[in-house]
Amino acid sequence: AVNPRDANHLLAAWQQDRWSNGSARGVVTAASFDGGRTWTRSPLPFSRCGGGSAGTGGNFERATDPWVSFGADGTAYAMGLATTGGSFAAGSVNAMLVSRSPDGGRTWGNPAALVTDTAPFFHDKNTITADPHDARFAYAVWDRVRQGGPSPSIFTRTTDRGATWEPARVVFEPGAGSQTIGNLVVVLPDGTLVNLFAHLESGASGNSLKVIRSSDRGATWSDATKIADLLSIGARDPRSGAGIRDGAIIPQAAVGPDGTMHVVWQDARFSGGARDEIAHSRSTDAGLTWSTPVRVNAP
Repeated sequence: AVNPRDANHLLAAWQQDRWSNGSARGVVTAASFDGGRTWTRSPLPFSRCGGGSAGTGGNFERATDPWVSFGADGTAYAMGLATTGGSFAAGSVNAMLVSRSPDGGRTWGNPAALVTDTAPFFHDKNTITADPHDARFAYAVWDRVRQGGPSPSIFTRTTDRGATWEPARVVFEPGAGSQTIGNLVVVLPDGTLVNLFAHLESGASGNSLKVIRSSDRGATWSDATKIADLLSIGARDPRSGAGIRDGAIIPQAAVGPDGTMHVVWQDARFSGGARDEIAHSRSTDAGLTWSTPVRVNAP
C-alpha cells in the first residue's frame, strides 16, 4: 500500500513461517519512508509468535491472509485471519483482526476482533480498504464458510478512523451450496463502493465474477451485477501435471482517477479451456456494465 499523502511511504505485509497445513506462525509488516530503498520490519500482534497475547487480543496459534491499506489521513490499517486449532475442528477458534498504526507501520496497536467464531463456521479471505476520500471510513470484507451450507460475503466498517467497528453482517447471499471468495472493496471518486467477488455456484449456473455497489459508504448494498463467467482451471506442475494451489478463484480490482474500474483474473477461455491466462474487463459507469473480457498476456 502507498500513503496517499506521501508517495515515498510504502507498507507491505506477508506470512512468516508458513505451516504446510495452512496459515503461518505470524504476519509481518514492513514500512519504507524512502520509496522502498530501506525498510523497517514489525510483526503484527495477531498471533503469539507475533507478540500477541490474551491481554492484547492476539492470543492465537497462527495468522494468515495479511492485507494493508492507508487512510486519507495517512493512518495505516492491517487486517488478517487468526486461528487456533484445525479448521472446523471441535474447540477451534478463528477471528478476523484489524490493527492500526499511528506511526506509519513502525508499531501496531492491539488488534480489534471484527468477528470470532468456531465450528461450523470459518471466516476466510479478508481484505481491508481505507476510504481514500474520507479518513473516518474503512471497510473490511471476507467470506464466511459454513460446513454444509452457503458461504456469504461479510462486511463491516469503521466510521471513526478505526476506533470502533460496526457488527459484521451479510451483504450478499450466494445461494444454497454456493459461496463467495476474494471479496475486495474499491472506492470510486464519487464515494461509491464497489465490492468484487468470485461467486462459486453449485449446479448448472457455474462460477462467475460479480460486484455489488453501495452509494452510502456501505450502509446499504445493491443486487449483484455479473461481470463475466469465471472459467479458470488452475495451474499445474509442468513436470508432473499435478494441480497446485494458486489464485485461480481470486480476482483483483483497481480504480483509476477518472473512475474507470478494472478487474483481472485467471481464465482459460482464450485457449479453449487448455490453460489459464490473464483476463481483463473494465467498467466506466461505476460497475453497472462491463466490457467483454480480453486477454492481457501474450499468447
